[in-house]
Amino acid sequence: MRCIQPSYVKNFRCDGKLCEARCCRDWRIVVDDDAFEKYSNLPDAAREKVFENLDWVEDEQEDVDVLVLKLREDGVCSFLGKDCLCKLQKHYGEDYLTAICQSYPRVTYRLDDEIFEQSMTLTCPIAAHLILFPTTPMTFEETQEVSARAIIGFKQKLSRPVDEFIKLQMDAIKILQDRNLPVNQRLKKICAMFENLPEYEFDIERHTAALIDVFANTYNANLSKNKKLELRQNYLTYRDEILNKTYGAFGHMLENYLVNEFFMRCYPSAFSGGDFHNIKIFVTGFKVLEFALVLTVIAKKKLNLDEVTTLIYSVNDMLDHSRGGMDAIIDFAKTCDSKTFAELMLED
Repeated sequence: MRCIQPSYVKNFRCDGKLCEARCCRDWRIVVDDDAFEKYSNLPDAAREKVFENLDWVEDEQEDVDVLVLKLREDGVCSFLGKDCLCKLQKHYGEDYLTAICQSYPRVTYRLDDEIFEQSMTLTCPIAAHLILFPTTPMTFEETQEVSARAIIGFKQKLSRPVDEFIKLQMDAIKILQDRNLPVNQRLKKICAMFENLPEYEFDIERHTAALIDVFANTYNANLSKNKKLELRQNYLTYRDEILNKTYGAFGHMLENYLVNEFFMRCYPSAFSGGDFHNIKIFVTGFKVLEFALVLTVIAKKKLNLDEVTTLIYSVNDMLDHSRGGMDAIIDFAKTCDSKTFAELMLED
């Protein structure tokens, strides 16, 4: 077995006291067969207490009932203690967590029968610190085990041999980590890996208009014409100054975000469609993050380490967990041919 992962994965330790157990609320967590068997084999009193906090609900997609962890009226998991620690893990051990709870925030793909990739999502604040804060480039390693039970089958999505896919990923990540180039040049070079780009001229006006529309659709915001004009004017006025200062102070965090995003979502095969379609989604998603960053600085008049972290966390959460978040970016990528996309998103 081979598991390729960023080196930070081995350093992760879940501690709800550090993040107020944000993942233990507002989620429907299905009890997998392995966890159900463990709960069923507990001593009578313990088994009864555990099953009091489980509930059968209808899965509308599959048209079957599934067993889930109960949530309290405030949306918090019924197994979460006042100390922000899971009672199941505290009393019985990590093996008694559901597969989803045991695996989060790890994201694990099975690329082939014996080849896996594992990383972490930025929606976990503790993982976000491990991913974003290091000032040295992210490194990768191979291990002989997979530390997560929830595994996503990815073999059918690959359009090339696994080893070729992994090499392509790592070649792209080397470009993303090339600190001799500004980030815009790195993104342009990534695009050129997957598409023979035509001659074009980047159009800042159309770039801004496109970002406002994608941003509005991502956040499901019905912006008036006047509001769009205000955003356009503010963005064009302040973007260069803000981005220059941000990359000067926090460029390593944005690089780490790009590298983790590329690896964690398994680009260039993250979504249905060809390689370049996926790369358009990747670049556009990052440009939405830049746009949100500029708006945040305009509103707050400053940007510090915690605010950058919170911004990246919130944008990533929006793309992953809000209805239509990533769909807006995917839809935009579908509408752009190579020349149009380059004119709108590939700045020199």
